[in-house]
Amino acid sequence: MAKSAKSVSNIDIEIVPIIPFDDGVAEGKKIGAAGVKKQTAAALKSVELRDTLGAMSRRALEAYVASRLETPPDYARYPELADIYPERVDRLHGVARGAGCTLLEAAVMEYVKYKAMITRWDRNYNPPIGVDVPRPQDQGCSGALMVGPDGVLASHSADSLPLSPMPRGYRWRKPGPWKRPRQKWSTPARPYKLFKPRTGYIEQWGAGNEKGVGCFAGVSCWCWLDEPIEDTWPICNFPILRFASNIGQVVELYTRYTLFNWSGASQVWADVSGDGVIAEKSFRRVAFRRMDKSGVLWCTEGHFQTEEMGAYIRHKRLAYLERVGKHLGAGDMQYYTDSAVRFTHMGEICHMPWGRGYDHMRKLLSDHATFPRAVCRHGGPDTDPYDQTVTMAQSWSDLTNNRTFGRGWVPWKS
Repeated sequence: MAKSAKSVSNIDIEIVPIIPFDDGVAEGKKIGAAGVKKQTAAALKSVELRDTLGAMSRRALEAYVASRLETPPDYARYPELADIYPERVDRLHGVARGAGCTLLEAAVMEYVKYKAMITRWDRNYNPPIGVDVPRPQDQGCSGALMVGPDGVLASHSADSLPLSPMPRGYRWRKPGPWKRPRQKWSTPARPYKLFKPRTGYIEQWGAGNEKGVGCFAGVSCWCWLDEPIEDTWPICNFPILRFASNIGQVVELYTRYTLFNWSGASQVWADVSGDGVIAEKSFRRVAFRRMDKSGVLWCTEGHFQTEEMGAYIRHKRLAYLERVGKHLGAGDMQYYTDSAVRFTHMGEICHMPWGRGYDHMRKLLSDHATFPRAVCRHGGPDTDPYDQTVTMAQSWSDLTNNRTFGRGWVPWKS
């Protein structure tokens, strides 16, 4: 595919074909043959793998990885993988070429690193029975979708414990009346490159993919999910935005590829037509809240609203309390109650008669009064120490005009 270029808003855009083999060569050159051996050995000695893959003989491990690499997926069940699988294999060939090692050495390195990573996540959500491992409650993300006179707007706000120490004596102050913010335009280096796969759409066309579909927020749902993560190597994650041209296709693909895209989150998905969903996701299941005539959707961290996912997460929380001998009033359960309160208040803001346009979205993102009358969980004089968070970053996208706005700061700095 030849390169092509166009000009949009005085920015030269160059569309470049993705060549997995070449990408792999570049990665392999950075690692080198010695790096391949070093990274493989480190993963096999890790606490995640030392008693499993690390205990296997090298010959047995290589045979297992080779069988995984050489076995094509079930294309009848997963037809899109007919495009993805050959690319994953081509990239590994490139890594081997660039690093100066065999294909099997490159494949073993990548597989054990991937396996160590998903095992680490799995253990993080599966504390041993009888062991109390409190989840650090230091975040409070939220996402929203509005369709109105200014088009399709979606946002993500994240508050967390500050990244730099809070000065002694610092006190959070409620902001004054909302004012229109100053805008600083960011111009990418020229030419701006968009990478197009051999098949499918350009996934990062701007606010969404080439067909006007995007995922605009992913707010975590901290819970002891007690589910194993599926080992989907060499495919690993499935790129939904490479294939979805509308929200209906997002739902269909996400349902079929649930085990490939594991997480514990509520996500805001929308397309340029104004259709949208909140995907409520655990490692092995997903449910969707669909857009209705109200034209708004929203989600908050730590809260599932659909009937099936709400019941599921409640069951898991009760199981956690039983296994560690706690009750619903335990300190680390307060966060989940907070999440439900924030969810309700955010829905109230989304349905205010404020036009559901740019001004409405800015007001929603600036609703940072002391909890509980706030979207974010900013600590006030009567909140517990765990709740001392500040807003660290916000972003929102105008999908209709393919624009994204963002800001990030530490209050006592700038």
